[in-house]
Amino acid sequence: MDYPASVTVQPSERVANWRPLVHWILLIPHFVILLVFHIVAWLLSLLTMFAIFFTGKLPAGMASFQVMYIRYYHRVLSYVHLMHDQYPPFEFPSSEEEPGGLPVATNVAVPSGNRNRLAALFRPIYGLPQIVFVTVYSYLVVLVVTIAYFIIMVTGRWPAGMRNFVIGFYRAHARYLAFMYMLTDQYPPFSAAE
Repeated sequence: MDYPASVTVQPSERVANWRPLVHWILLIPHFVILLVFHIVAWLLSLLTMFAIFFTGKLPAGMASFQVMYIRYYHRVLSYVHLMHDQYPPFEFPSSEEEPGGLPVATNVAVPSGNRNRLAALFRPIYGLPQIVFVTVYSYLVVLVVTIAYFIIMVTGRWPAGMRNFVIGFYRAHARYLAFMYMLTDQYPPFSAAE
């Protein structure tokens, strides 16, 4: 699938059996940062909508922050879900290409040039089916991850099908965010495939 936003994950083969019980404590600083970034990203999406509507262009600084937020969000989320054991760094690169060195790579290609002004203004309405799709998918991911935590505590491994379902969510979610934050005008597919 050729969409301007992608996520790839190199999951760990084994997961320490104790991690589902306590690793979330390590993530408290990341949760605080994510909350602040989420609020800023949401406010920037509103400003971006009006900036595109009035100028026909996506401001580079706003786009850079949104790319950084999407990348950071998926780094933290994949650690929360025990996809790998590499603690997410407190680094905030905003380049389109992932700098590398981590088991999660999020790339967002932001097209340059003029943007569709009306599409930007009506993005919240136009994106409503995507909002429903990603919301339902996220609830299913919570259920799958909860079940997987119990399996991991016993076996030390993610069941492959469940892991792939969650990784598919990362892809669908990154596409959704890139579209809703107006980094691309290309409508995301209702799919979790690569």
